[in-house]
Amino acid sequence: MNRRDLLLQEMGITQWRLNRPDVLKGAVNTPVDNRIRLIIVSEKPAQADKLLDDILFGLEMTRQDYLQIDFDFVPLLNIQHPVFYWLLSDNEEKIHRTLTLCKQAIAQWHSPDWQTFAQTPQAKRALWQQIQHC
Repeated sequence: MNRRDLLLQEMGITQWRLNRPDVLKGAVNTPVDNRIRLIIVSEKPAQADKLLDDILFGLEMTRQDYLQIDFDFVPLLNIQHPVFYWLLSDNEEKIHRTLTLCKQAIAQWHSPDWQTFAQTPQAKRALWQQIQHC
């Protein structure tokens, strides 16, 4: 143990060692579990409510079958199995940028942001039409 470690120990400061220090350097390759079948990409989290439960039920999925992330995290995913992507945003440019980053995509569905989607029957209808074309 060096002098610095002894001083920290005397002051009661616990030292931590990172298991994956390269994560802080930006070299992230986050594995996605094989049970994940749907990746919801949105700027604001989709509310875990009755509407989301109904959508998952219609897709024959449960809450354990989906992953919700922000648009910034899509390129960091390491996906080794086919998944569905549901992109929720009013920003068409952000959606188009993200489409090419969606790895192992079975299908990519687009909807307005969650708040607009939840309140607009036309947006819900459009989602179901996209799902039926898969």
